[in-house]
Amino acid sequence: MANYKLAYSRGKAMNEKSIVKLGGICAVIVGILYVLVGITYLLLPEAQKGGPEIEDFAKILLSVNQNPILTMLLYVEFALIGILAFAAVPAISGLVQTVNEDWARWTKNLAYLGFAVLAINYFRAIALTPWRAEAFAAGDASTRAAIAGVGPILIDPQGWLSFGAVSLWLLVVNILALREGKLPKLLGIIGIVGAILYALVVAGNVTGITLLIMIAAGLGGIIVGPIWFIWIGVRLLRTTS
Repeated sequence: MANYKLAYSRGKAMNEKSIVKLGGICAVIVGILYVLVGITYLLLPEAQKGGPEIEDFAKILLSVNQNPILTMLLYVEFALIGILAFAAVPAISGLVQTVNEDWARWTKNLAYLGFAVLAINYFRAIALTPWRAEAFAAGDASTRAAIAGVGPILIDPQGWLSFGAVSLWLLVVNILALREGKLPKLLGIIGIVGAILYALVVAGNVTGITLLIMIAAGLGGIIVGPIWFIWIGVRLLRTTS
């Protein structure tokens, strides 16, 4: 029995170490992808950045039909972030699991939900956007009105789950980590700023103020998000070496 318990403990420790290592690798890749997301968004033609009105969506479809490369690249980057985050989230949340298990578990599940919606959103968009843009450009007035009236094909068009839920996870993880000294103070502060920038995406989508989204994409996507994910990913990897 004692040997069994010892073997079980060792196996569990090795499994946890493997989870942390994979999470660290994926966190670093997510950080790199966020750089690409920020750059890609800023390079989008102005018409493809869009707005909340049907007229804005019509312009997006016409522009995407003419030049879909950057929009499709953006969708691929977001979809990959959503998939890879499923490995990063449990490893990162594990850092603060002992600080406050209830908050750590709840927000970890919210992060899973948010990143899952993010992946579904953009894999769906990858498949349907080119077809819709082509149909809109070739259609008559009634066809265009029908397609534009449906609006974006994202299942979370304002980002309440894909950005809002992840924002709450980031906020809680970094506050708990700072409270108990689980992360360097600067890294925790960067994470809190990142949470605020995630929330700005939701605010920009809800209000139609593209400047908020541009700030989140520029500051959060190119600077804050990558620094936090890469830094925390490296720290996770060091714990397994």
